Amino acid sequence: MAIKGNIYDVSQSRVFYGPGGPYALFAGKDASRALAKMSFEENDLTGDISGLGPFELDALQDWEYKFMSKYVKVGTILNKDGQGKESTNTGEEASATVGETSRSVEEETIETIEKKDVVANGDAAKEE
Repeated sequence: MAIKGNIYDVSQSRVFYGPGGPYALFAGKDASRALAKMSFEENDLTGDISGLGPFELDALQDWEYKFMSKYVKVGTILNKDGQGKESTNTGEEASATVGETSRSVEEETIETIEKKDVVANGDAAKEE
């Protein structure tokens, strides 16, 4: 799961982010907008935070602090130019990186992250 372009290993909270969990829809995506708006709407499951108000941006910052303190950062969502992105993506193709490993992703969906057990797209991805 990612917030503001930073990918976190949420596998220690599978009961929440794993299949059937209340937050499973966030797994494998940059859920910045949804977290900022406290939304479970499919169209809010994006890293695009343009147009959010100050209260929503404060809420997003609080979520980011929570994730930084609880989960391990395992990667960063990159734009096509290879630069780390701020969460204003318009849905263009991006890639996720972990160390030297890079995976292509479409519309901010993280296919796999080869580090520990990472919950991605509702399934647990195992390190190979």
